[in-house]
Amino acid sequence: MGFLTAFARITLDMTVVTLLIMCLPGFPPYTTFEKFELPPSPPWTGALQANEKLNLVDRLFENKLKGPESFAVRDGAIYTGLMSGVIVKIDPDALTFEPVAKIGEYCEEQYEEYKCGRPLGMSFTKTGKLLVCDAVFGLYLLDLDKKVEENRILDLKDMDKVDYKALLTPDAIINGSQNVLFNSLVLSKDDETVFLTVSSTRFPLRDSSFELISDPSGRVIKYNLRTKETETLVDNINFANGIEIDPEEEFILFCETGRAKIHKYYLKGDKAGQHEVLAENLPGLPDNIKINDNGHFYVGMTSPRIPGKPHLLEIMGPHNWVRKFLSRLVSMVLLPFKTVNSIMPNAFTLKFEYWCGNLEPLAHLAPPYGLVVELDGTTGEIVSSLHSTNGAVRFIAEAFVHDRWIYFGSPYNNYLARIPKRLRYTSQQKSSAGVTLGLLNDPEPVELPGIPSSNI
Repeated sequence: MGFLTAFARITLDMTVVTLLIMCLPGFPPYTTFEKFELPPSPPWTGALQANEKLNLVDRLFENKLKGPESFAVRDGAIYTGLMSGVIVKIDPDALTFEPVAKIGEYCEEQYEEYKCGRPLGMSFTKTGKLLVCDAVFGLYLLDLDKKVEENRILDLKDMDKVDYKALLTPDAIINGSQNVLFNSLVLSKDDETVFLTVSSTRFPLRDSSFELISDPSGRVIKYNLRTKETETLVDNINFANGIEIDPEEEFILFCETGRAKIHKYYLKGDKAGQHEVLAENLPGLPDNIKINDNGHFYVGMTSPRIPGKPHLLEIMGPHNWVRKFLSRLVSMVLLPFKTVNSIMPNAFTLKFEYWCGNLEPLAHLAPPYGLVVELDGTTGEIVSSLHSTNGAVRFIAEAFVHDRWIYFGSPYNNYLARIPKRLRYTSQQKSSAGVTLGLLNDPEPVELPGIPSSNI
């Protein structure tokens, strides 16, 4: 009887605590939770058939940088933002890189991203200025050529020579809410119309897991560089992510990461101003989308949904009460740490707060697998795919074609991966050196020159 009494008491106490967590008004996180259905991943057949085209990749600058996620090109050089908030310029021929800008401040580690920022989507204007979507600080226009000096940027302290112009910051109110988490952008041919995605109007990047499992608050915004006018084109998108414009500028495509969808918004024609779902139930959670040299669109699947292995969002989607309970429970745990960080921040409490809401630990729980799909922008059909069945490259956010290479961006990898673009057409590949990959006419891998491992 004593055991049964104790068990009943524990059960009652847990029930009361659960009800309090679920029903207490005004308790964080300040969002809502409705049911949603994410069907199982479609069969990986036909264009989705697994292959090994990414099983052997060049890993550039391994352990010298982290998180080269999205890319822009100018004068043959590749520019990308890193986890540390630094924007680097990469010479794809010499295989070197150098820091060129940083919107935020110096920070010790990535848990201080609220200080150092996180540059994501970027694009150059016709005048050579760099548009950057920084997840923390917003939309910026950078003039990298404000001062031209020999070896003008040698370390982080010299990056104040760049001209930084804030265009759209998180404190700006648009349609009654702030843009808390900026993500990606694309610039139209008129060189003044910017289309950008805001992943969340509720949660910052460090708490992005809350956005994924709650009701959508992301949106797509049009911003005019000349008039400074903003317009919300689409809202209520769950983690709005990568965005791209078609060559004729008849439509834009953007990713809804949390619901495994690609949306199309019409800019011209009879459907101008309307938007529709172009592709849904994708074989992974889409991150960035980039047009390729075939006129199709490469979509990086940062979290592949492997058939036969239920994805976390597939399991949790219909159970809104479970998602609400877990979110509130984590918020309860975080509350004292947030309080300490607001008064006397220290490395331990800052790290704890950062990693509790961050998506990176969850990403590492998934099987090591890399996936990129090639999408027809007219029909939404998947026409081909690139797989890394051995996880040689994973967490793929973006596939970017430049010259004779395809570069693969990632928010978490500590290297920049690439393959020769003609490798995507090979029917098979073996497993050792470049020769056995069928790259007989391609040069042997180049040994990387020594690069100082500064805080980049």
